[in-house]
Amino acid sequence: MHLGLRIDVCTYEGLRAGVPNLLPLLARFGVRASFFTALGPDRSGRAVLQSLRSGFLAKMRRTQAVRTYGWRTILSGTLLPARHPTDLAGVLRAIPAAGHELAMHGYDHRRWQDRLHWMRDAELRADMTCAVRAYERVVGLRPRSCGAPGWRCSPASLRLLDEFNLAYASDTRGRRPFYPSLRGTRRRTLQLPTTLPTLDEILGLDGADGERFIALIGRSLGRDPWPVLTLHAEMEGRRFLWMTERLLAQCAAWGVQCLPLAELANAVRAAGEDRIPAAEVADRAIRGRAGRVAVPLGLEPRE
Repeated sequence: MHLGLRIDVCTYEGLRAGVPNLLPLLARFGVRASFFTALGPDRSGRAVLQSLRSGFLAKMRRTQAVRTYGWRTILSGTLLPARHPTDLAGVLRAIPAAGHELAMHGYDHRRWQDRLHWMRDAELRADMTCAVRAYERVVGLRPRSCGAPGWRCSPASLRLLDEFNLAYASDTRGRRPFYPSLRGTRRRTLQLPTTLPTLDEILGLDGADGERFIALIGRSLGRDPWPVLTLHAEMEGRRFLWMTERLLAQCAAWGVQCLPLAELANAVRAAGEDRIPAAEVADRAIRGRAGRVAVPLGLEPRE
């Protein structure tokens, strides 16, 4: 069985500390992954503005946010200045140098996640252009893939993906790969949705801990044809690094081969373009996550 392994790097601290912890661990297990990295200013502190959003404070308590993320990240972009991930260019370059895929995870992660549906087309294009240029400055190549911050996308952002000629995107939560459909028109950019729950969504729900999360992943792997799991450098690369180690060991025991999403996209296409469905995309709530995420209608993620 193949598992698309995606690691989101949403904050400066996740890149500074989480990624260097994860790279040798992945190498030890012979695993390659896709690192989706935010490339603009880390304004994570502005998440406090979402405190009235349904489920936000409950999630902060469940994940013990201060212990998990640290005060420097929680105050970044508010009481403390935002830090820029491109200042850690050496860490960014170490990702592809180790055989992993480096993908864009937006530019200003917090702004996109919180204000996407108020952003005009020109603002969206500017944000993505900034991410592309930052990627090119650091890596020296044009990016071929991206994942929207917070699994948030809109008709305008989906149209933009085609303009930037990306090989695939991973902007959504769902059950299988698909092509977005906008008013009946099939778009060109393949979507590889995250199909499995994330640790921060499960942690603390009904007493769930890291061990129960691993067991849940094991039970869920065979349900969908192209499973994708998202880890976070801020959590599974730091406080829950032990859990990542056990998860990788379990994947090896289960006979599961972890792949970067770029390779998963190639496998999906090789299985037959005519087998890839088209679906409209809408915002939906999912268990354990504050706010809403983009999902393909008819291919919504399983509970």
